[in-house]
Amino acid sequence: MRIIPKIAVITAALLPAMLIVSSLPSDLYGFGILSGWLGTGLISASLLLMIREPFWTVWWGGLQCMYQWHHRMGMAGYVLLLAHPLFLASRYLELDLDTAWEFLSPFNSDLLNRIGWIGLIVFMLGLAATFSLRLSYSVWRHLHLLLVVAMLIGLGHIAIAGGFSVSLAVTLLMIGIAVSWRLVHSDYGIGAFPYEVDAVSHPSEHITEVVLRPLGKPLGIAQGQFVNAAFFEGPHFQGCGEFHPYTVSKVTEDGSLSLSIKALGNCTQHIQLLEPGVAVRLQGPYGTFLLDRPLSAEIWIAGGIGITPFLALLRSYPVMQKTDLVYVHREHEQVPYEQELQAYATVQVELQVYSLIMENDPMPLFALLANIDELKQRQIYLCGPPLLIAKVTSWLQVQGVPEQQIHSEQFDFRS
Repeated sequence: MRIIPKIAVITAALLPAMLIVSSLPSDLYGFGILSGWLGTGLISASLLLMIREPFWTVWWGGLQCMYQWHHRMGMAGYVLLLAHPLFLASRYLELDLDTAWEFLSPFNSDLLNRIGWIGLIVFMLGLAATFSLRLSYSVWRHLHLLLVVAMLIGLGHIAIAGGFSVSLAVTLLMIGIAVSWRLVHSDYGIGAFPYEVDAVSHPSEHITEVVLRPLGKPLGIAQGQFVNAAFFEGPHFQGCGEFHPYTVSKVTEDGSLSLSIKALGNCTQHIQLLEPGVAVRLQGPYGTFLLDRPLSAEIWIAGGIGITPFLALLRSYPVMQKTDLVYVHREHEQVPYEQELQAYATVQVELQVYSLIMENDPMPLFALLANIDELKQRQIYLCGPPLLIAKVTSWLQVQGVPEQQIHSEQFDFRS
């Protein structure tokens, strides 16, 4: 079934170009026009993959898959847009290089040329923000909207060049649906589930565990999934109001759930001051990380706050198959959740817990994993910092663990 949404989005991306291809000349100039439409279609359709609706993400196989397609389609569209003026300039190469450069030059006073260059520059600024990991989420999110502004400038460029067309209408429709749905439903939380902070605790200096009580219909969420949460105003708490992803560390029968939040950025640092009674809005649930696991021996590898999805499982029911949990952290004392994890291992015969202090060198982890029985036959689940996941995944593959037995999911998305 997951091939259907991919076919639908690819068709939407190609449709603007398909509608005009028969009218184009069969030369480099015609291909230049086609590359412009292909690039515009790919980027416009990629915006549909910013929509964070649970049914849409499940249909796609998870947010990670969606965002990978979003980025790849965007980059392919950008390359085609860069090629667009170069192919158009080929018509003037028959005269001389100076004439071709005059056509391409940003100093060309022609209105069509100037709008094209403005759109390209704005697009490049938006891409630069997209790949910057040092920007705060709030700043990044606003700069990321430059890509939408660039698209609208590009559509103005198209309208001046060729007038209104069905292809232009299709492109505008895709952008309108994606941006309006994302802004109204996702960023501003229309349709989000209302909750209230019921209790706050601090398992360690930099981690806050928040118990949320539903004020209406609760989210139907499974252990290991995550939500987007926005914390609002309280008697003594000034909420940050933006939606951020947090993994659920506990789900109860009455619909209450717990989030374990580490102070990593401005908003999460501020949440350390959270108090009961604060209003919260939740979107989701998201994630397929620990769903539909085969009944076979497992290894869980958690880095830091990546312990939360595994903690949610252990808090719900005992493990039914042989499971080795490797908890990697940097704390030498007051290790969050360590006592709770060891308590589970004491009463659950199938569970073995390893608590490992580790800085940047992964060799101690690799040595521990090498001594676990039947490593190549285990299903292995990893959650933690992306660099840790990448290093462990690479090491496991070198050891001969099949790729389909290594599972991970990215929980923090800048899109």
